[in-house]
Amino acid sequence: MDDFLTTISLFRYAIAGIILVSFICSYLGVYIVLKRIIFVGVAIAQISSLGVAFALLLGLPPMAFSILFTLLGMFGMSTNPSGKRLSQEAIIGLGFITASAVTILLMAKSALGLHEIENIVYGDILAISPLQVYIALGAVVTIITIHLLFYKELVFVSFDYDMARALGINARLWNLILYLTIGAAIAIGIMIAGNMMIIAAIILPPINGLILSTRLRNAFIISSIQGVSTATFAFFLSYLLDLPYGPTAAASSFVVLGFSFIAFKLRG
Repeated sequence: MDDFLTTISLFRYAIAGIILVSFICSYLGVYIVLKRIIFVGVAIAQISSLGVAFALLLGLPPMAFSILFTLLGMFGMSTNPSGKRLSQEAIIGLGFITASAVTILLMAKSALGLHEIENIVYGDILAISPLQVYIALGAVVTIITIHLLFYKELVFVSFDYDMARALGINARLWNLILYLTIGAAIAIGIMIAGNMMIIAAIILPPINGLILSTRLRNAFIISSIQGVSTATFAFFLSYLLDLPYGPTAAASSFVVLGFSFIAFKLRG
């Protein structure tokens, strides 16, 4: 018991950061699954890393540029500047491959060591600072407030964008707000917990929530609870077994999803 409490005290900022980013990413992930834009999360994760690599090369604040690049990427994906000439999938693919290539090139030219760069670009949960936790807390409170206040509008554009427009709802505006809040959450999450954990958080718990519940509000709750619980459990498991955190978190979520799928099939 004393060892457990000592671990919590020693890694309190890491645990707080994990709880915050896993909660908001698992919550927003329900929208990603509903809109069938799962690859957006992967592309935005890479664009976020590009912002960090760019900032490191020029000696600028990594988190600020991670968020800036992510918001710009989300804006481009939500508005589709090419009009109808290119599909949204093509825009997402373009963003992903371009960001991936440029990130590697910038990392190769950075004066920092490759291992240090990878820790900063892809997240190092043990290196989280109190400032990062406070930034994450402010972002989570802001994002969740927006989503609670405008729940109906955001759900409507997620389910049926064209119908929302036909009913006079400013679908483009609400879609943009949805994308920007998702982008901000992913950017901050990657800086704290890394790519793999965040990508897992925006996909696996939401799928689990939608499998276990026929009501959308309950799906948000289930997804958030599972996201936080598995991410926190994975942290202690990775610490005890000396495993990398990101893959441990992703595997833990997958195991929970597997049991949920079996229960769903047995329930009929």
